[in-house]
Amino acid sequence: MVEKVPLRKAIAKLNFPTIIAFGNPLVDHHVRTRNKDLLEKYNLEVDRETELPEEKLQKLMLDLPLESEYGTSAEGSALNSMRILQWLCDETFQKQYSIYCGRNDDRASFLRYLVQSAGVDGSLETSIGAGGVYTLEDLKRSQLLFHTIKIIYIERFFVTHSFPVAEEIVKRAEERDIIIAFNLSGTYIFNDHHLAMCKIIGYANIVFGNAREMEALAQSLNVAYDNVTDIPFLLNSLTNITVSVSNTLNANWVRHGRVFVMSQGESAPAIAVWGKSQSVQVQPIKPTAPVIDTAGAGDGLVAGFLAGVLAQWSPKHCLEYGCKVASFLVTRHGVVLPENVPPDLLE
Repeated sequence: MVEKVPLRKAIAKLNFPTIIAFGNPLVDHHVRTRNKDLLEKYNLEVDRETELPEEKLQKLMLDLPLESEYGTSAEGSALNSMRILQWLCDETFQKQYSIYCGRNDDRASFLRYLVQSAGVDGSLETSIGAGGVYTLEDLKRSQLLFHTIKIIYIERFFVTHSFPVAEEIVKRAEERDIIIAFNLSGTYIFNDHHLAMCKIIGYANIVFGNAREMEALAQSLNVAYDNVTDIPFLLNSLTNITVSVSNTLNANWVRHGRVFVMSQGESAPAIAVWGKSQSVQVQPIKPTAPVIDTAGAGDGLVAGFLAGVLAQWSPKHCLEYGCKVASFLVTRHGVVLPENVPPDLLE
C-alpha cells in the first residue's frame, strides 16, 4: 500500500451499500443532572455500561429532577458507527447503509422515525428487549443482498439477543469473503454469553474493544498477561498460529489473521495488532475543543477505522483516522453530528 487515497475518492469507486451493521437500536434518553444520589440509588458508575430492566428504567426516569436537561435520540453502538461513517463519506446521506434490527412493539414507530431522521436506512422488524429477538425468519424477510457488501459489522448486543442470526450472517460472509468486524461493547457480557461471544469472535476479521473489554475477553479465554497492552498481541497469536503471514504489508493485511484494535482512552495509545504480531500505536489526539461527552468516542473510532478499511488504507492510517474521529466526537454531546464534516476530517 504505497499511496493513501483520499477517503471520498476511494469510496466513490465502490458500489453501495458497502457495509451493513447488525445491532440493537435504542431510544436513548440524554439527561444532564447534578444529582449524584441518583447514580448511587441505581448503582450507576461514571463511564461504565449497564443494562437496566424496563421497570427500573421507568423508576429512574420518574426520579429525575424537573430541572434536568432532557433529550431523546436513536442510539446504539452499530447505529452510531454507521451514522458517523455515512457522514464521513457523504454528509448529504444520499448513499445509504442499513441496520437490520429493531422493534415492532409500541415504541417501533417512534424509534423508526428517530433512526430515519439520523440518516440511516433501517429495517426495524422485531422487538429487542428482555424477551425480544431478531429471528432467522426476520433475516429471510429482509431479503438481504451481499453482492456489494465489503464489511459486515456486528455489535455484541445483537449477539446476545439473536445469536442464531449472527451465526448465520458470519457463515454467509465467510462464503462470500466479506470482512466481519465485531465490537465487544462491554465487559459483563462474557459472564452469561461466553460461548456465543467466543464463537463470533472466532469468525471475525477485526475485533474492537477498549482496554477493560479486552481484559474481560482475555480472562474469559484464560489468557495470562502482565500488562493490558500485551493482550492484543496474545489474542492475535492465539488466532493465527497456523496462518502463514507475509512480512510485507499489502492491501490484504486485514486478512492476515485476526486484527485486534484496542483503545485506552485519553491517557494511553490506541493499538492495532494484525498478521504475525505486526502492530501500530497511535497516541491520543488532543481535542481542538473542550471535552463534553466521551460516550461516542468508541463508536467514532470504529467508524473511522472501518472507513479506512473501505478505502484500503494501511493499519496505521486506519487507526490514526479512527482516533481523529473519536477526538472530534468527544467535543459534542452524544453522537450529534454537524451538517458538514470539518476540513481536518476530510482525509
